[in-house]
Amino acid sequence: MNDFSFFNAFRSLISVILINTIIIYSRINKKKIIFFYHPRKLAVGIHTFYVEDLLEEFRESSVIIYGYNDVKNFGKNYFFIKGSYLKLLLGIDIFMSANMSDVVVANSKKVYLNHHIYDSPLVNSEKEKTLCRRFSKYDIVFLPSQDLIKLFNEMFARYSSFADIKKPTLIEIGYPKFDFLEKKINNIKSLRNCILISPTNIYFYSDPKFSLLNELDKLITELIDNTEFNIIFRPHPLNRRDPKILKIKNKFNNSSKFIYDASEDYSLTFSKSICFITDQSDTAYMFAFLTKHPVVFYSNKNLEYLINSEESEIKKYGYCNLKYFKNREKVGAIISQAEFASEKINKIKNNLKKYELSISELIKEIRYLGKSKKKFIEEINKLLFNN
Repeated sequence: MNDFSFFNAFRSLISVILINTIIIYSRINKKKIIFFYHPRKLAVGIHTFYVEDLLEEFRESSVIIYGYNDVKNFGKNYFFIKGSYLKLLLGIDIFMSANMSDVVVANSKKVYLNHHIYDSPLVNSEKEKTLCRRFSKYDIVFLPSQDLIKLFNEMFARYSSFADIKKPTLIEIGYPKFDFLEKKINNIKSLRNCILISPTNIYFYSDPKFSLLNELDKLITELIDNTEFNIIFRPHPLNRRDPKILKIKNKFNNSSKFIYDASEDYSLTFSKSICFITDQSDTAYMFAFLTKHPVVFYSNKNLEYLINSEESEIKKYGYCNLKYFKNREKVGAIISQAEFASEKINKIKNNLKKYELSISELIKEIRYLGKSKKKFIEEINKLLFNN
């Protein structure tokens, strides 16, 4: 074990002692305990702001503890703790996370706060069984809509014969992160002079032939040369250190029209962008719903084949029935090659009102948007006080 690993192990053990002390003290004072864990160090910052806002409501009735796995210091009530040390924690009322944790606190209600707003594929087909096993560690999954509940039900049904896979209780609550960011973006006055490019997590794919990354260099060059807009490249947080991503960043860094965005909060970036370009990222619909501006979906012949395939081994995943793919042209346009991007965007910018109207209709299908925090509080109170 190197010095850094030893230091992290030591920090985790200290955190276990401190957290358990808080748990014991809270139990003596008859306080409920909510422990929110951030297992992915590159994704901590993108969840803290809205999660803290959500849980603020429970500060009087409960003790809120945050665990995280990162080198940064996130302040009071945040404790550095590696995932493997969670099993040393004493029982709490609610264990919660917004990224998958492979270790959970045993004596607790285990809640997963889903961070997809639309029914995009959660993982590729090769990883789906593993994902279901990981979800089986949780008792409850909070989901934004009936469409996501349907997606989860169908996914778990494919593995119903596996004894080690147990479907959690699925509860529709809307999407609290959306509600938080909508208020924030509405207060930002920005000139929309940018195009935002944000590919799906590149580790998502079993077959890299689907990824926008294949034509990212060509796409950025095309947009810089043939549109009047600045180009913002925002990689998935888990990809920021990947050599392929850093290569793109370094190639275009000297261009006055290129902006590399690694911020934790994308509200300002969204407010500056006239449109969004991606392949399969769920953030496409988050952008459209928050800004009422269009999305350009990169969908090459390989991805289109996957979506529309009649092969039974592919068709059973029901990609063609997902609203994520069915509604792409209601929120924007589809391109099969990077060279078509500037032409498509130059057409889109003259039809912004049309997209605003169709996007507004789709938003109405998510029942609790705008009321998600209220629904979240209602469901957490049931878990804390109705058992």
